[in-house]
Amino acid sequence: MSIRIGFYICHCGINIAYKVDVAQVADFARGLDGVVVARDYKFMCSDPGQEMIETDIRQYGLNRVVVASCSPRLHEKTFRGACERADLNPYLFQMASVREQVSWVTLDEESATRKAKTLVAGAIQRVRRHDRLSTREVSVHPDVMVVGGGIAGMQAALDIGNAGHRVYLVEKETTIGGHMLQFDKTFPTLDCAACIGTPKMVEVAQNSHISLLAYSEVTDVSGYIGNYTVTIRKKPRYVMDKCTGCGECANACPVTIPSEWDEGLGERKAIYRAFPQAVPITYCIDKRDPAPCRGACPAGVNVQGYVQMVKTGNYRRAWEIIREKLPFPGVLGRVCPHPCEDACRRSEVDDPIAIRELKRFAADRIDLGAIPLPEIAENGRKVAVIGSGPAGLTVAHDLRLKGYGVTVFEALPRLGGMLRAGIPDYRLPPEILDAEIDAILRLGIGVETGVRFGENRSLSDLKADGYEAVFMGIGAHGALRLNIPGEADSDGVVDAVRFLREVNLKQGGWAGSVERTGETEKAGKAERADGIGRSVAVIGGGNVAIDAARVALRLGAEKVTLVYRRSEEEMPAYPEEIAAARKEGIA
Repeated sequence: MSIRIGFYICHCGINIAYKVDVAQVADFARGLDGVVVARDYKFMCSDPGQEMIETDIRQYGLNRVVVASCSPRLHEKTFRGACERADLNPYLFQMASVREQVSWVTLDEESATRKAKTLVAGAIQRVRRHDRLSTREVSVHPDVMVVGGGIAGMQAALDIGNAGHRVYLVEKETTIGGHMLQFDKTFPTLDCAACIGTPKMVEVAQNSHISLLAYSEVTDVSGYIGNYTVTIRKKPRYVMDKCTGCGECANACPVTIPSEWDEGLGERKAIYRAFPQAVPITYCIDKRDPAPCRGACPAGVNVQGYVQMVKTGNYRRAWEIIREKLPFPGVLGRVCPHPCEDACRRSEVDDPIAIRELKRFAADRIDLGAIPLPEIAENGRKVAVIGSGPAGLTVAHDLRLKGYGVTVFEALPRLGGMLRAGIPDYRLPPEILDAEIDAILRLGIGVETGVRFGENRSLSDLKADGYEAVFMGIGAHGALRLNIPGEADSDGVVDAVRFLREVNLKQGGWAGSVERTGETEKAGKAERADGIGRSVAVIGGGNVAIDAARVALRLGAEKVTLVYRRSEEEMPAYPEEIAAARKEGIA
């Protein structure tokens, strides 16, 4: 259907015509695309003016109407009625205000006429894009949402609630009150801000028609007037809803940070409420980005938690936090590669926190034999764990706490896997490992050593014994080979993994010791055994190579040389291990 527009400009007595050349504007509109008829009339809102529009709609088949006159707020409904009486959809009408926006505010007649033409052209272009609309009645949801719990939001919620309507008051902070509560006095009467605000806060909390959504944010609004659908994200406080606001948690919290409520001039605890009169009184813990140290830890240990406990001297709680994720605090306090320290943000200032050493410090102050055993609810199901390395023992520990009957099968004569067979005693004292393994076994875990899976026990054997699941943690006890002539059949050539295992398990004819005095560890002056030469070369630059070299020195070798194909800076061993080897005289 082609667009057929009727245009009409009103003189409005002299209100418009004394500044705007209405005849010129009508001529201008007549030349615009789609305009079929263009007229000017003294009073378009009068009955004759409306009849003119109705007649032209019928006579010229108009399907759009534009009137340039006063404000739409005054007579838009009038002209829509005229269109409707002529069987034209009233929403195919557009109005241009050339009285309030042109004649009344423009001094120059030429400028006023030019401006009127611009508004008329815009109205005609707009009405071309109008669609037929219809009116209908819909039910209106009577509830009201007020966003913002400051003094204005609280008062609005109280007024609406007192009128008997349900109000949802949404506030993004942990408490209502807004910025006014942060002031001492209010202008101009210098009244006490808290004396005005806190009674209203209490009144909001006690008003049965107001639902308070503190620590919440509006994330989406859809719908239309009277029927909006609002999505609200209620942020977690990480504190139980039963909180009575007693404040004992804040008294016990070891972490102190600047207070946002006090604009950084004061301090608050990590668990907090903004101020004593806050509404609601429930405490809150901010959970922001996960600590990078915790993210870097393969076990996800709550590093910042146990570091804070060590800071306050609560070593038992620090140990408990570590054991929530792993059962070897003392072991890992000595041999962990500590990726957490590489991620520590303190390194941006100077040096990272000594996280591993703090773990060891806490673990060494715990008497494992005095720790009471937890209550375990037996579930009557059995699981076999193959391998007693750190993975196998951790699985056994966690499953036992869940009530499973667990048996650990180990091929070596003693438990520990590579912790026992691959790490030298000077780095991991056997008594530390034994104590933590014993603490795991005290839970009621069965052990069978000297049992090799596939030789002494098969999967069918385990199933026949009632095991419903099997965890395989057999470790990586094999060594990489150089694949060079003479490597396999030459006397005095042994891979470092086998060498360390035989030394740790007192096998293979090696002899020697590590002399210890308390926390001091140093190379012992052992007599050289038949199995170690006076001069030892270790090929490799990793941590295993460093361990082998330092163990050889402790076994009585007079000269130990480390041979690596690249530079010292490119060695994959940890810098502290390289430095310790050099200090002991390893070339």
